[in-house]
Amino acid sequence: MSARAQQRLTGHTGSVNAAVFDSTGDYVVSGGQDKQILLSNASTGRQVQAYHGHGWAVQGVAVSQDSSQLASCGGDRMVFVWDISTTQIKRKLTGHRQRVDCVATNGDGSIVASGSFDKTVCIWDLRAAPRTPLQVLEESKDGVASLVLTESEIIAGSIDGCVRTYDMRNAKVVEDSLESPVVSVSVAGSQQGRLLAGCMDSTIQLLDREGDGRAVAAFVGHKCAEYRIQCDSNGQTVVSGSEDGFVYQWDIASGGEIIQHTHRLAGHSGIVNSVKLHPRATTDARKSRAMVSAGSDGSVIVWG
Repeated sequence: MSARAQQRLTGHTGSVNAAVFDSTGDYVVSGGQDKQILLSNASTGRQVQAYHGHGWAVQGVAVSQDSSQLASCGGDRMVFVWDISTTQIKRKLTGHRQRVDCVATNGDGSIVASGSFDKTVCIWDLRAAPRTPLQVLEESKDGVASLVLTESEIIAGSIDGCVRTYDMRNAKVVEDSLESPVVSVSVAGSQQGRLLAGCMDSTIQLLDREGDGRAVAAFVGHKCAEYRIQCDSNGQTVVSGSEDGFVYQWDIASGGEIIQHTHRLAGHSGIVNSVKLHPRATTDARKSRAMVSAGSDGSVIVWG
């Protein structure tokens, strides 16, 4: 059975570039062209808080595991760290020279990483006093469009067509070269050896990180050719936005090298920029179809 739209959040004016659940799945954090970040109740759709501070469009948002703080990035070349409950800015992090497209935090929110159109990844340790980056990664030859931050790794997808995995403990980097610009990266749920790379050839590549890094499957059907369309996976399901206005779903267990979508969901009237799965989708049967999507039509849809 496919998911259905449960709530439509309409607090933004203009395109919504990113929307994510907090770790509980009870709240949604979204950011958009209107420079706003909104916190909304996922069940009722009610707006709880608004966060104002960015001078340009908000490109990405990330929430700490304890849901006490969020990080955001935008066209103003800034990364902000916010106190979720008070809506106050705790840190303003500078270091990028151009638009910042993606941001991620570690489990306890002490480390923030951001990727920029300036071809760099900046890493900040929020436990330290300086507001400048702890480290700057400069291997990318084009803009960094997407990031994943695990306990020991930073995984970066770049417009230069590469996925780079930085082993921060051993100071090593592994580079997997694909044939198309990479605009989204996601670890396939608990399968740390599998990585999803959303590419601008309208494919989502499933990479075997424990082998030679090659693509073992490709998920197709959606359209990603011009925009930074974000995908997600929990190890069982793959979801993605699309330039044709639909939300796409695939079943990883379908097998094969080329996997066609199992569901195509209508709800948005423009480009679907981002889709993220509910954090309890694999552990709570009631949330197995739950996800959140953000669209250029100015809406955020909570599905279930």
